[in-house]
Amino acid sequence: MSKGLWRMSLLAALMGMSSAHAKISYDITNKTQVATVAGISFSPAVLEVMYKVSSAKKPELSRAAVLNALIENQLMGQYGLKRFGKDKIVEDNKVSFKPAILEEQEYRAIMQIAFAKPLGDALKQFGGKLDNTLSNENSIKASEWDTYLPSNKTMQLEFALSATGKVSAAKRVLVNYRFDDKNTGAITFSDVYYSQNVQGRDKIHSRESDYVSAQARELVVNRYVEYWVKTASGLTEADIASIKQAITNKTYHDGFASYIGIAADIHDDVPYVKSLAAKVTKAEIKSYYNKHKNEFKRIEKVKAQHITVADEKTANTVADLLKKGGKFDELARQYSIAADKDKGGDLGWIIHDLKNPSWLSTLAFMQSVNTPSRPVRTPNGQWEILFITQKDEGYQAVDSDSVRYVAAQIIARQKAATEYRQIRMKLIKEADIHIHKSFQGQSSTLEGDVVVAPLSDEDHHQH
Repeated sequence: MSKGLWRMSLLAALMGMSSAHAKISYDITNKTQVATVAGISFSPAVLEVMYKVSSAKKPELSRAAVLNALIENQLMGQYGLKRFGKDKIVEDNKVSFKPAILEEQEYRAIMQIAFAKPLGDALKQFGGKLDNTLSNENSIKASEWDTYLPSNKTMQLEFALSATGKVSAAKRVLVNYRFDDKNTGAITFSDVYYSQNVQGRDKIHSRESDYVSAQARELVVNRYVEYWVKTASGLTEADIASIKQAITNKTYHDGFASYIGIAADIHDDVPYVKSLAAKVTKAEIKSYYNKHKNEFKRIEKVKAQHITVADEKTANTVADLLKKGGKFDELARQYSIAADKDKGGDLGWIIHDLKNPSWLSTLAFMQSVNTPSRPVRTPNGQWEILFITQKDEGYQAVDSDSVRYVAAQIIARQKAATEYRQIRMKLIKEADIHIHKSFQGQSSTLEGDVVVAPLSDEDHHQH
């Protein structure tokens, strides 16, 4: 799952708001809280950090909108986690960074935006003094690699430390650091290895010692960011924990929405949607088809002309003449070697045939009307220029495989969206939500129902 900086909602671009239904108490009066959700508290400092980051990209966002997102992510993220489990809603593959590493990256990015000036200045100063904070810097020697990695003489199906290498890597210190008397630590080879994506692991398995050493230093800088936040940002330990949990909740919320398919493309392989689509009835498909028949338009036939030549040079010559305004009929009679040259290359009507498409019909149905195609090399080695003069549209049959597939997918996603909306509203209505009185009247995006926009025609229009 791709992650960027803190964003208000995975579905923000897909949803519009409607009437309010949830009941929320605006009864907090003390200055240490802006909201509580089922006993989980959000402080003004946490809200301010998230507001700075969110409004950096979307200046129109209000603090109330950011607070609403924090609350919604808390409820929906934890629901998704409990219902489906972390393995289902958090993508963990062998190519990308590990989920925990992605969350650490996002946390640091948030802090670097929220505290841009002071943290930026501190990092510049730290960079100049980095060597002074390091000790016992000890890069991997050529003779050591076999201690940690499988032999490079054997084929590896995937990048991984050897069984004994995992234990050794955790003990192998690459560098020690010291930020102050209470904040010291070490970066191990294991720390570096498990902070990498597949490209980084490739470099390590290529035994690039300099890369490992550079990554160890980068991890020291990363830890310095966390050190600075703890000691100089003004945030409490509870605030920091709350921000990290907010990032995790957002990951879970995004993952839940993706897992049930409401944020997926119609052709994405979503097992949950597949299970819903398999239960869609013929009556539901027919009803959808009748209401959205224009979404199932297709080109039934095209009227075409062509010019066939023996070589690419001649084909390019004809193409240039057409661009300069040459008449297709005349150029066909002059240059084409096809039997229909005297008829201006007239092919007549080409019928849509999904079961037995030819290369010519495939090309024809892709072309725009009254625009000559570029020269295309044919399977028999000749060159072809195609010209479509007319297209006739019709509709796919309601009982066709393509209609059944598309309609079932759309209906399934609509059901998933309805389920999502019902779960969301139920959670908000039943949760013990208290918000600071100063936000009263500003929470329509939380209290209101959400309407997931339908898929666009481009997502499922079959040509």
